[in-house]
Amino acid sequence: MKGGGLMNVSQGTINGLYDLIGECFQYNRWFDRFVSVLGVKFACNQSANLIHQNIAHFYSQLSDKIGERCLERYNIPVEYASTDEGKQDYATVSDMIKQAESKVIDFQNMFSAMVKIAWDNDDINIYTDLSDLLRKYNIIVEQLILLNDKIGYYTEQEIMKFDHDIDKFWIIGEEGVVL
Repeated sequence: MKGGGLMNVSQGTINGLYDLIGECFQYNRWFDRFVSVLGVKFACNQSANLIHQNIAHFYSQLSDKIGERCLERYNIPVEYASTDEGKQDYATVSDMIKQAESKVIDFQNMFSAMVKIAWDNDDINIYTDLSDLLRKYNIIVEQLILLNDKIGYYTEQEIMKFDHDIDKFWIIGEEGVVL
């Protein structure tokens, strides 16, 4: 038995899953601070609400699904890492969106690496579940790429117009990305 569970899950995959779950919580905290600054400092309440509900909350939901599908289902309890403080600040909304795009792509790369770890360790059931979750995460990446593209058409003096228009180029459905 690998990993102390009843299913054959390699320790390398288990450790990688613990790390990925920890990153989910780190990203949730980062995006929570992000939307707080976006809504309070820049008064972009519509943007802050959409990003908070559909992106920040997605990470905690994703961590739960990874834990349930890839660990607990095999009788392996989840271990949770601590998160860093959320105190980042921003000079402009354009800079915020650019950083958010970079963050979601970084996470996509981490997530993809975890899928490969499961494959390389012959943890095929874990690989299958992670691949499904990664496909759903890719919608988050697509959304942030689009937001970064769109904000380029607005000057910093037009940020309220960007906030007003954001629902017109918001591709995540009303129910969010369903895991």
